[in-house]
Amino acid sequence: MSWTKVVAITGCDSGLGWAIAARAAREGLVTIAGMYNGSDTEAARALKNLCAHPYKLDVTDSKSVTEFQNYVKNVLQENPKYKLYAVVNNAGVMTVGNYEWQTPQMIENMINVNLLGAMRVVSSFLPELRKNGAINDFKPRIINVASHCGLQALPCFGPYSASKAGLLAWTRALHLEHFRDGLSVISFIPGGFIGSSNLTMNQVENGNKMLSHLTEEQKSIYEKRIRTLNKYLGQASNNTRYDSLSNEVIIETFVKALIDNKPKQVYKVEPWRYKFYYNLLKMPFPDIMYYWIIKKFLAFPDSE
Repeated sequence: MSWTKVVAITGCDSGLGWAIAARAAREGLVTIAGMYNGSDTEAARALKNLCAHPYKLDVTDSKSVTEFQNYVKNVLQENPKYKLYAVVNNAGVMTVGNYEWQTPQMIENMINVNLLGAMRVVSSFLPELRKNGAINDFKPRIINVASHCGLQALPCFGPYSASKAGLLAWTRALHLEHFRDGLSVISFIPGGFIGSSNLTMNQVENGNKMLSHLTEEQKSIYEKRIRTLNKYLGQASNNTRYDSLSNEVIIETFVKALIDNKPKQVYKVEPWRYKFYYNLLKMPFPDIMYYWIIKKFLAFPDSE
């Protein structure tokens, strides 16, 4: 029997999530797009025009995840030839700043969205995907969107790096638990695209919260650095549209992870700049040299 493949993707409001949902729909897959801002936005309407199914989803809320799961289940039940083929955990948040600057809420939110959110979603869909692994030549999969920060921790990205490193470790464990079921669990590492997403959209607001959170002693040391960094990062996502991501290398690499008949465990986009610096960071340099290399790589404005 020929099955119509259904893909559920989280974090589709903008950037990478919107781009891969749009591309999955164009590939002819029945695409269900989880959207934090709901289904009545310009981004959602654009996906509807591509015959995707936008649906409100907050991966930090178990009730919202269950409602999303039920929506997918209803789509499957109403169309007997549909089968759940892939779940893509793309929803992610990032706050940039030294660990000492960040509030407990910022730290917990990154772990809650980037790692625990993915776990909630997978827990909802895993039994169905595992069962579908027994279908001949169907080859279902889970794709977790990770980050180079999960491979190499960077200053100012501590909690974010921790969430993505945890995601990579869990993805590997999940793959080993289910490859014999015919279910692939894949890490997708897309490389940098901050200027084409809303990842830093709340950076200025969070920067102000950092300053309110600090003691006077901490402010005397860090305030200038925080204000300089937040001004720089705030400009990175100014006027970013939901469909701003147009990097074909990132999108085509994701498509391979989505449709390859024999998928790899990791799909990674590594521009030459990433490759150069990350290879340098593997060398046995003293800490001061590592710090200098990372400063050159990040290219943040210097206010020290």
